[in-house]
Amino acid sequence: MKLRYSSTITAVIASTLLVSACTGSPETPTSSNTASPSTSAPADDVPKVPNPLPATVLDGSPCDSALTNEQVSGFLGKSTPAAPQESSLGTMCQWSSASGTGAGITVTYQTKSDKGLALAYQNVQPKAARWKVLDPIQDYPAIAYSDFDDKRAGVIVVGVTDSLAYSVSLTLGDKATSEGKDSFDLGPQVADTVMTNLKARA
Repeated sequence: MKLRYSSTITAVIASTLLVSACTGSPETPTSSNTASPSTSAPADDVPKVPNPLPATVLDGSPCDSALTNEQVSGFLGKSTPAAPQESSLGTMCQWSSASGTGAGITVTYQTKSDKGLALAYQNVQPKAARWKVLDPIQDYPAIAYSDFDDKRAGVIVVGVTDSLAYSVSLTLGDKATSEGKDSFDLGPQVADTVMTNLKARA
């Protein structure tokens, strides 16, 4: 089953919402040494990663390792070539449908912070319009959030260690929205596929 998204809003979520969580402004990125949480979350609120993956699983670009070409085609159909981009959180990759449906997926390897999933709890949870603690993705803790108060937009963040995480950013198109689908339900499907690929690198 193909997922339908608006690639423009997906890019906004990935490059603005995620980056602003770390830096406060997508135009003025800072290093992880200068990034600091705007609000501290109680340590007990942040789930620990019981079986951390090696840090090397997030080496390189998501374009090369997060999703295979076949998997991207399964979600989007034929897609335009993806190229890695740098954000304040790490290397990100966006796939967009070539069929004009506006579909797209963005994956970010959050390697420029040593806070892992705690970064989302500290910086995003206090201001998110939507926030949900998800069932673990293959036993790895995960959350979903959005700064839009509707079901179309969402970011899934999965902790691979207590200090490293990856995110999947997407928004649903009109067809999926009219069918009552929720990005918080569809996003974990993509995140689960990414996790399978990361485990294969371990």
